[in-house]
Amino acid sequence: MLESLALWLLLPLGIALGIALGRNPRSTLTDTEMLAGLTLAQDNPDRAIAALTKALERDPAAVELNLTLGALFRKRGEIDRALRLHENVLAQPELKPDTRALALYELGQDCVKAGLLDRAEDALKKAAQHPAFDVLAYEQLLPIHEQLGEWQQALQVAEWMEKLKGQSYAVVRAHYLLELAEERRQQGNVTEAIKLARRALSIDKQCVRANLFLGQVYEASQSWADALAAYELVSQQDPRFLSQAIPAVERLCAISEQPQMLKTFLADLEQHHGLNSAVWLACAKLIDDGDEQARYLADKLSQKPTWRGLVQFLSLPATQDAGLLSVPVQSFRTALGQLLLKRPAYHCTHCGFTPSLLFWHCPSCKQWGTVAPAED
Repeated sequence: MLESLALWLLLPLGIALGIALGRNPRSTLTDTEMLAGLTLAQDNPDRAIAALTKALERDPAAVELNLTLGALFRKRGEIDRALRLHENVLAQPELKPDTRALALYELGQDCVKAGLLDRAEDALKKAAQHPAFDVLAYEQLLPIHEQLGEWQQALQVAEWMEKLKGQSYAVVRAHYLLELAEERRQQGNVTEAIKLARRALSIDKQCVRANLFLGQVYEASQSWADALAAYELVSQQDPRFLSQAIPAVERLCAISEQPQMLKTFLADLEQHHGLNSAVWLACAKLIDDGDEQARYLADKLSQKPTWRGLVQFLSLPATQDAGLLSVPVQSFRTALGQLLLKRPAYHCTHCGFTPSLLFWHCPSCKQWGTVAPAED
């Protein structure tokens, strides 16, 4: 459908350029002439704009000319001129419904480029009422709602898009619900926040963010068992995020004075995720005997070496007391620790962006749920 719509949108350009280049506007243009006009716009947009501008001077009310020239101006970054031309079209009486929808869609894109998000939202919502433009308009509306923090509207548009396009928007919808849940938590409505987070999990069972959020909420309300259950589910969803869940469990076990709960939690993780560095680094801290801890870390490092594991091994009091570390090696350990502090902690699997903080919405590619802890 989108391919045929794109061709329909480009047809006025071929006709308009044929007129602009001196052909008789009342004559019937051949397919070859229209394709020549389209080629001119692609190969030489400046010449196309000059030709269309001259044609528009002869017929200022020509709808196709205004729409086409406005789109070319927007593409070239001349947003004011694009806005003016598309507004001229909408000011004309008795426009056909499909032409009005096209003009509204073009105006919406102009307003997005100009940063006039409220106007863009209004124009695109009107364009979406036409069945030929609903998907195109909603695709433009979704990032506007995200930028404005209109999560309820974004959720509704995502649901419509899912039905219209026949593809899943579960990941996106779950994150919108969690944005709403975060708002409710900040407002003090913890019960509603939990309901929204659980609804997000029902939509996307692999949503790590939902369980991390629930763990934090339960931890804040001192519901230790519920918090632990939420954090435990993280390992089943995405083990990469154990580096986020384990410190949280360590914290809540220390606050609730339940050290055995931490030992049980880590023992289960080691059984299923024994080579995950976040797991064995946490397990090593529970070993009281320095020599045994050194042997444990050495064994893990031989199986899956990591920089943080090496720093922790070189920092062991047992190895230092035994005189196993020379001064140069200790200097190396210090330098390595400083380098690790500068290393990006997270990585976007979609665009490769490496932030130092965890973003659920990647600031670079604007994808949801693609940022995860970086490999060590």
